Amino acid sequence: MKKVLFVLFVVVMIITSCQTKTKVAPVDLAAAKATVTELLDKFSSGMKSKDANALTSLFTDDCLICGTDSKEMLNKADWSNMMVQTFADTSLNMNYTIDKREIRVSKDGNSAIALEQTFFKSFSQKMPVRIIYHLVKGNDNWLFDFFSISFIPNNEDIGKLNKALE
Repeated sequence: MKKVLFVLFVVVMIITSCQTKTKVAPVDLAAAKATVTELLDKFSSGMKSKDANALTSLFTDDCLICGTDSKEMLNKADWSNMMVQTFADTSLNMNYTIDKREIRVSKDGNSAIALEQTFFKSFSQKMPVRIIYHLVKGNDNWLFDFFSISFIPNNEDIGKLNKALE
């Protein structure tokens, strides 16, 4: 009986050690970051050229978009419609310069979070805007699945804002 158990143990060890090991290809995080940067630049170009269709194509079908108003939690179709209406205003100037950009790509290279800060002078000359994106990669294609844009007052201005809202 001991011989049978020993032989069985040896056979199991041989079979286990002969299994092919799948190697995980290393992710080129610098290349992923460069691709995410390109997508952010496409988004910025679409905003500046007021091209709602180009912007909408950069988002997943099940994305969530949070606007500057607390009631603006939109799906892709609602956001696209809002952009078409907003961009119809020919007096609206959408030119802006990104003052700060941070990109963090996940270790597996399949998602990223990006942050940009700017001033949309058409909306506020004094309060900066922070845009936060979450991107996902599928079929070697990056898309936004989350987008949030918020005004970010400086801490020293919060008291002034509270008084103005009374």
